[in-house]
Amino acid sequence: MDELVPLVAVEDLPADLRAQYEATSRPGLRDFIRLMAHAPDHFRRYNDTYGTLRFDNHLGPRLTELVRLAAAQTTRCPVCMAGRHPDAIEAGLTEELVAEIGSDQPTLMTPAEVVAVRFVLKFSTDHLAVDDSDKAALREHFTPEQIVELGLLGVMCLVGRFSLLAGLEEPSCPT
Repeated sequence: MDELVPLVAVEDLPADLRAQYEATSRPGLRDFIRLMAHAPDHFRRYNDTYGTLRFDNHLGPRLTELVRLAAAQTTRCPVCMAGRHPDAIEAGLTEELVAEIGSDQPTLMTPAEVVAVRFVLKFSTDHLAVDDSDKAALREHFTPEQIVELGLLGVMCLVGRFSLLAGLEEPSCPT
């Protein structure tokens, strides 16, 4: 894959990004940090916003992780698809549950999880496909604040598309 921009050399990373780089052993995440280091101030703001949205919301860790993984499947980001947050696992996230993302007949997800996952899958791939019945289902299961959080999580997770375009990862799912 053709490289969109070169990665910042490890020795040229700002100290805080160098610390993030050294704190992880995941090659894809390390390369992502090196890519984002071209705009370090924006990357810091993105990290702060995404971290707060992901870990301090009104959705709970299990639903947040299901939504994040659903968006990751649409972006085909291997780094995002591989991650599982311990709080979500403690809250009941299993690989069997994750395997139901995109299923026509999920049996392990709660009705609210089904609605949220289906919304994020549509929102991430064809936002105009979100119709009145999807909106009504969201309102049935979630507060306005939670609906906004679902939308923002979907948007924030789309950074995986840029990562792939930049040549950091080979797509792991068929097109």
